[in-house]
Amino acid sequence: MYRLIAAATCFACVLADLRAQGRPAMKLELVLPRHLYLAGEKISIDVQLTNTGAEAIDAPTLETGGNAQPVFHLQGPAYPQGISFNLRDAKRGAEGYPPPPPSTHHVAAGGMMEGGFILNSIMPINEPGEYRVSARMDWNGWSAEAAPIKFSVDKAKFVEASLGMDVFSRSTRSVRAVWIAESAEGRLLGESSLYETRPELGEVSLSSTRIIRGVGAKATNPFCPWVNFDRIEAPKFWHGWQEGAALMAFSDDEKEPRTFDIGSPKAQIVQPTYMNHAGDLDVLVLGENRKTLRLVRFAAAEGNPSVVWSIDLRDPVSSIALGVGAADKGGPRVVTYVTQTGLKMSIHLMSIGDKPAEADPPAVVTNAFLLPDSQPSVSIAADGTIHASVVYAKHPGLGTLAVADLISQAGKGRVTTADVGRTDAGVVKAWTAQRVTMEGPPARVWLARTAQGSMGGLGESKPVQTALPVVDYLRMSGAAYVLVLDPNRGPMLVETGY
Repeated sequence: MYRLIAAATCFACVLADLRAQGRPAMKLELVLPRHLYLAGEKISIDVQLTNTGAEAIDAPTLETGGNAQPVFHLQGPAYPQGISFNLRDAKRGAEGYPPPPPSTHHVAAGGMMEGGFILNSIMPINEPGEYRVSARMDWNGWSAEAAPIKFSVDKAKFVEASLGMDVFSRSTRSVRAVWIAESAEGRLLGESSLYETRPELGEVSLSSTRIIRGVGAKATNPFCPWVNFDRIEAPKFWHGWQEGAALMAFSDDEKEPRTFDIGSPKAQIVQPTYMNHAGDLDVLVLGENRKTLRLVRFAAAEGNPSVVWSIDLRDPVSSIALGVGAADKGGPRVVTYVTQTGLKMSIHLMSIGDKPAEADPPAVVTNAFLLPDSQPSVSIAADGTIHASVVYAKHPGLGTLAVADLISQAGKGRVTTADVGRTDAGVVKAWTAQRVTMEGPPARVWLARTAQGSMGGLGESKPVQTALPVVDYLRMSGAAYVLVLDPNRGPMLVETGY
């Protein structure tokens, strides 16, 4: 009897094996690009289904909204008991129309089908902590189960941000805001991608946010180089920051950042930085003495950064900025810097290249007093005309504001001034901004931030409505924007109304 039972059992095993051999062999996988996300950041999950068998099969299409397979399971602080969902029903929501018929894809032997979705656009994740996602697919007699993936969501405090632009190019409407945030895992360098959806209405949407890498506890001054072409064409994707006396730059295709000693934590990185079409990153550095200006290059090829040139300026620089011209005009670069001597303010222009250049004779404004942290701006028009501007005060009390505009052609400059209003609160920081798009005439705007708010305009002052601190300023084809920094949500562009 025992032998009969054993034989029957063995026969059943063989039969099961034969049946299993006839089933499709499918492998289901979930893929995350990284394990740490900040609260509110998009969590993108890739789904892969591989046919590991010897015959082609039809499997449910991996798309958002078409099929009830796979079934996903999410568990974490926001869903302590766990919750299951599929992409079809999640997309339909509470709408009453019937679901669409299932769609399939023919997967060849050894072939792969891929899909993906944004997890927190379907299942809100508002609580920090560790999460776990798994998936299972059951279809026409076969099944596949993905191993669980884990990720963590961390609340962060955003502390600094600046803009990265593709000036005078088709991609100018794609704006990058690079930032530094504090998290439980330390300081993080990241980037938010914004897009000007309707320039005529000043509408901007947030496309994505990503963490680039961890940085040191002293990291500050984050930057993304400006370019004068579509950035997607470049072989490098540089981001940089400062850690004490170290200038750091990192490209996405490299494992570790490159470092350059700028001599002092008080040395200034001149904004914006610049990258050429070959992928070389150029950073101007103003020394602690405010008189030594160096061009530091991080070459696209591997190697240590180096000083291209260094010059000593006659007077200490109060504020400084770089301007970049259109690529089809040779991509010229010009620095404008402002100095103060007694009651006189001087605006200087200097062409930038692989060799140091003499500055043009300065444009002098009398009875002018520089404001704290007043950032000038400079741009180069299609005909080569250079436009530079700076906000200043007309009296020592720094309450009566004006803008000086320098227009230079072939080395000959002419400066004009315009009164723009008064402020009863002390100015914390001031900006001017030039148009960075191919469309529209040259247009200079100004902005002053005080402890009581911000005001700016084309001419006379208008209040800028924002409850968040302004950290940068931008002029597009039809609207001006302030870059504000929400400590909990990150950077956002807010239209100014002029």
